[in-house]
Amino acid sequence: MHQRFSLIDHEKKFRKACEQIVQLNFKLGELQNRYMKAKESNNRSFRYSLRLRLAVVEGMRNTYYEYAHQKAEMVADMRRKLFGEIVEIVDEDATAMQDME
Repeated sequence: MHQRFSLIDHEKKFRKACEQIVQLNFKLGELQNRYMKAKESNNRSFRYSLRLRLAVVEGMRNTYYEYAHQKAEMVADMRRKLFGEIVEIVDEDATAMQDME
């Protein structure tokens, strides 16, 4: 029974991390648009601060992605042990490599 609660907890944390990734992707898009407008208007002071913010938000998104990937592996392993399910984790890097072939 304890493992089942642990599975639910890991699934909730995985979903929350995915929600954060979506929000950070939205924020990245907004910052990129602002950066492009600053670039078009040749506003160097805004470009610099926007580049820094882009780097921070992208780093946060990458950290959440790694965390979500770890949680996905834990959930897949727990589901395999508890229910005999086979859960395939899709990785963006692996998908991109397959698209290139």
